[in-house]
Amino acid sequence: MRVNSNGRLWPALTAITGLGVLGVTAMFKALPAVEAAGACKTDGAVIRFELATRMADLDAIFGAPGCQAKVIAAMDAVNHLDIAAYIPTYTAFCICAAIWLGGRPRAPLVLAAVALALVAFAADMVETTGLLRMTRDLAAAEPLLSRVSTAAWIKFGALALNALMLALICLRATPRRLLLGGLLVLPVVGTTLAWLDHSRLDLMTLGFALSWTPTMLLAIRETVWPRKVQE
Repeated sequence: MRVNSNGRLWPALTAITGLGVLGVTAMFKALPAVEAAGACKTDGAVIRFELATRMADLDAIFGAPGCQAKVIAAMDAVNHLDIAAYIPTYTAFCICAAIWLGGRPRAPLVLAAVALALVAFAADMVETTGLLRMTRDLAAAEPLLSRVSTAAWIKFGALALNALMLALICLRATPRRLLLGGLLVLPVVGTTLAWLDHSRLDLMTLGFALSWTPTMLLAIRETVWPRKVQE
């Protein structure tokens, strides 16, 4: 038996970036502007803003009496942190996970996973900068809605396909990571269901949580106890 050629480097980087994703996720809720918004900012409002296609959608998010200024401040705070930390961190996580699980950075499935992570990065930057433009003048936001929502769906789709590439890597590895591979299929399922029925966006979020978290936990385990393979 010998230690996998990945050693501890790539699982460690996957674990660190995965923990970073969790950390930034927690920071979103702790932002002063988000706390100040209180009940004005409902659960799921961020994703609904990303995927809004009509002015009526914006009214539902920002239109509660006395809430607009607070919700705009909260959304802007979230989106600034998104650009500064969350987008780069989850992109790094998806790339590191692909290289760690795939073993060979130039393997076709690894390259496909990395490319999809970079597509998600670019789409998310287009989406988030668009959201920041929209909150400058919500009354004039309509021309931006289609571009922003399209970029958001491209982002979610690319991340779901990235997870699917990771699932295929897990199922083709020797020995196989069957459980993790199965969990990494969930983002495609959740994103597809959310696309078909926009009232089920929670399934998309759940799919990513149920696949990224075990990936991070396994990376932590293999950082502490590097995987061994047959000579």
